Amino acid sequence: MHDAQRAVRTVVLLWVLVALDGVAPGDSGVGGRLGRLAGSMRDRMLDVVGPDEIVERLDVNAMLDRVDVAAVVDRVDINRLLDRVDINRLLDRVDINPLLDRVDVDALLDRADVNRILDRVDPDRLLARVDVDAFMDRVDVERLVQRAGIPEIVAESTGSVAESALDLLRRQLLALDVVLTRGAMRLRGRDDASLPAGPTALAGDGGPTHSMPVPYAPVNDVTGHYAGAVTRVAAHVMDMLIAGTVFTVASGALLSALRTVGVAIDDFDRTGVLFIGSLVLWLFLYWWAGTAVAGRTPGMAIVGLRIVSRVGEPLSGGHAFVRVLTLPLSLVLLGLGLLGIVLDRERRALHDVVAGSTVVYDWGDRMATMPTPLARWLAQHAAPISPEP
Repeated sequence: MHDAQRAVRTVVLLWVLVALDGVAPGDSGVGGRLGRLAGSMRDRMLDVVGPDEIVERLDVNAMLDRVDVAAVVDRVDINRLLDRVDINRLLDRVDINPLLDRVDVDALLDRADVNRILDRVDPDRLLARVDVDAFMDRVDVERLVQRAGIPEIVAESTGSVAESALDLLRRQLLALDVVLTRGAMRLRGRDDASLPAGPTALAGDGGPTHSMPVPYAPVNDVTGHYAGAVTRVAAHVMDMLIAGTVFTVASGALLSALRTVGVAIDDFDRTGVLFIGSLVLWLFLYWWAGTAVAGRTPGMAIVGLRIVSRVGEPLSGGHAFVRVLTLPLSLVLLGLGLLGIVLDRERRALHDVVAGSTVVYDWGDRMATMPTPLARWLAQHAAPISPEP
């Protein structure tokens, strides 16, 4: 303890001597003489007591406790200090990894004012430095399109448009069926509500109970109801167009192929027996195959019709053969055989009666909603609907 006190006194004395030594040496007054005396005493003391011995005896902690740090900091010239710092050497000695480990990123982001940062960003300068061509070269456009599901979206949109157009066609034809059947019944002085809805297996227990479809009702299901005349005629016209187009294309391709190999068929013009026979055979196969296999032809599938037996069961191949064979009978005599579609209780034409078949609507689970002027007119002029007992 005494050694420490002596060391402190020695240091204090040295400070005093250094302070006196700072007096201008040329001063001839008392100050000058004291300065020269202090310098001489300082040199003598340093010769007797070495600096290392003084430092070893100093209690540095006790000295620092007595130092007024705030006053020292106030007297430090920060700018001059920073000017003398070599930033590059300082950064070379900094270990970045421990420094980053101690950074709390969440707290840092919480304190960041994102809006102010974005306000200082110049989008134009940022975009000007982007090499769009290089960026696009690195983008896998095909994979991006696949992951975005664009092909599925396009297919779904296209399918939705086609289904909407098909539904609109079916509903308009249904409305015309209702108008025609209702008008025919009223001309005969009969109530259309007395007509059966459809075959027993389709419109019997648990099925539709009203006699006719109600195309203006938002939840009405027309599947299983007897089909009307307008829709059936439209299906027949579509089938004639489809069958005729397929026959023309196929026969033309076959004749071209035969001519290529040197086979000439001279009797295949529109008035030739071979042409007419081939056309009749094709039309028969077109209607019979569609009826026997699927219960409907392509044209009937478009407008939503199906051929069934009188009780609503699938039509057998034999009955389908008889129906197609007798179909021309309904068309002769100005189509008188088709009047049954309008006047008969089961809306059957002559060939349906012979084959024991009937035609019903088959829209699957689609409804008959029709937001059209014709639907509104039907709703305004519809008779009250009363379920059959």
